[in-house]
Amino acid sequence: MANQRWSTEKNIQFINEYHRQECLWDPKHLQYKNRDARDAAYKIIMEAMEMQCVKEVVGKIRSLRNTYNNELLKAKKSNTTGMATNDLYISKIPWLCHLDFLKNIDSYTRENTENMAVDALEKVSTQHFLNDEFDLFGQTIAEQLRQLPLEIALKTEEMILSTVRKQRIKLAKQQTSTQ
Repeated sequence: MANQRWSTEKNIQFINEYHRQECLWDPKHLQYKNRDARDAAYKIIMEAMEMQCVKEVVGKIRSLRNTYNNELLKAKKSNTTGMATNDLYISKIPWLCHLDFLKNIDSYTRENTENMAVDALEKVSTQHFLNDEFDLFGQTIAEQLRQLPLEIALKTEEMILSTVRKQRIKLAKQQTSTQ
């Protein structure tokens, strides 16, 4: 059945089964991140739709969601390009409206992901970085190493680290001998 094209009725039946299993599509659902609950929900759909395996269910969900999101995107693009009303894109897929329960879900997930990324960037940008002569020296050395062939850059890096390491050991020995 995996390679057969489904009828509108069969797609709608599948979508209804999927809609009943909120833990598979609603990130606010308590069991959304619970693997056991999600696996059980996939199996319920598999059995209800007489599918061969969970992998087939997951693939069908992915396919439906991709189609749904692509159709929404086409409609949104046609709406924002200044087209005349009679030129607006209207999907001809009869089962598409049955996935409207996903309309706010994907934007919610996208917003949360974007917010997490922005928060991480803000955290990095507000961390206190020293901009003293050593930072500038490190940046200069890094830029010069980037301009060398990799093998030479790695050998040069090792020479610099070796020199710094030797100086630190020398200083440590001096400090222990004076104590």
